[in-house]
Amino acid sequence: MDNLFQRLDLNLLRVFDVLMQSRNVTRAAERLNLSQSTVSHALGRLRQTLDDPLFVMTRKEMRPTHRAQALATPVRQALALLEQGVRQSAGFEPGRSRRTFRLAVPSSIEHGVVPQLVELLHRKAPGCRLAVSELVNSDYEDALARAELDLVVSFAGADHLSERLLTDTWFQNPMVCLSAKDSDLPEVIEPAQLVSWSHVSTSNWGHNQTLVEGWLSEKGLARHIGVWVPSFEALPRLLATGRYLAVVPELIGRDLCYYYPLRAHNLSESLHSTYVLAQHPLTEFDPALVWFRGLLEEVGGQ
Repeated sequence: MDNLFQRLDLNLLRVFDVLMQSRNVTRAAERLNLSQSTVSHALGRLRQTLDDPLFVMTRKEMRPTHRAQALATPVRQALALLEQGVRQSAGFEPGRSRRTFRLAVPSSIEHGVVPQLVELLHRKAPGCRLAVSELVNSDYEDALARAELDLVVSFAGADHLSERLLTDTWFQNPMVCLSAKDSDLPEVIEPAQLVSWSHVSTSNWGHNQTLVEGWLSEKGLARHIGVWVPSFEALPRLLATGRYLAVVPELIGRDLCYYYPLRAHNLSESLHSTYVLAQHPLTEFDPALVWFRGLLEEVGGQ
């Protein structure tokens, strides 16, 4: 047992890590760019070295044993640290890199920030790409540890991210009220005026809408929601009817008012949506992500 670690081949641990994720020899072989027989042989060597079957076949997939489950997290963390060390030693050259940066973001950031981020990335690192997915109610620790994502953009106070992640405030954005361009509403809207209209509530996540509801509730007021929509796509046409208002982050309101016949009104009291960036400690010193976070600071709140 004392020589167990010395007998382990790093390549076997990579195979084990991918098998834990895919639970299938064929899919693991494809991801590793190896033949199925090579992956099967590597699994056999691991089983012999660790004296455990590690995976047991069921009708649908290969199920990990208790020993495999216990090994999964330390192996993933060790491989991530090695990968980070290799990247650090190599440095990061934006002009030559072909890296794909992977983000999970709420719909307001996808609509209001991602286009500017793509343009900035294109200018400074033309070979790099951006892969954006929708923010969901997950703690994201595993996805970030496995490098399935690099960063997550969430809301301050949302309380869904793992406490083990590194989180920093990215920027704050004021909430504004949108109406049809020909509405006779004043430039600054009081809460009583706000609740006298029917509203459109946007986004599946709903954090910004909850922020508005809480603000009104403190004043003993509640608004009537006439329409719930999962994103901002239908908002311009709904507001153009003149029947509804919508309270959204200013970064959304600014764009919609530019492209559509809408007006933005300030709220009588300051109400802000605060966005945070979350990252796994394993990638804190990854030179590429240090550079990319600087890029995010450039576009945040513009």
